[in-house]
Amino acid sequence: MRKTSVVHLLVAAASLAFVVACGETASPTSPPLALGRSKQPKALSQKGPLLAVCNIPYDVRVSKRIGPLGGTLDLGDNNTVYFPPGALLTDTTITALVPAGNTARVFFTPEGLHFPVAASITLNVSPCITPTSLLSVVYLQADTVSEVRPTVNNPNAHTVTATIEHFSSYAVAY
Repeated sequence: MRKTSVVHLLVAAASLAFVVACGETASPTSPPLALGRSKQPKALSQKGPLLAVCNIPYDVRVSKRIGPLGGTLDLGDNNTVYFPPGALLTDTTITALVPAGNTARVFFTPEGLHFPVAASITLNVSPCITPTSLLSVVYLQADTVSEVRPTVNNPNAHTVTATIEHFSSYAVAY
């Protein structure tokens, strides 16, 4: 599977969450490279969703400065995060890391950044083995699904799209 497909999948997951208040004092920090490198996907909760099994062959890291007028962070292969006008109150460097492995995860910085206007993420799920009609974008806290984001599946485009409320860690799950 192509690197850009996985990146798109992860970006879609992060964009879906609505972002609530822009933290002007938040400073970007580098996402940990060790996160998301599990050898086997695991259940994040016995009763909750499982991370989708995907083939992410290598790390992808993308950064872009986006301001109050909005913009798009393009992770390649149909994976994007769209910031509408007003989503950011000041120029901010946004960084996304999609780690290599067999789960589709994305880590965003500055972590904890909130948006007054929702952003949307679209991720390419073609590298995933899991049935794509069952996929959702989930918010992760310490490898535990904290929230399943309302997700729109597009089987023809092989993408999932969701809104996000803040930056942190997101993944594709079923």
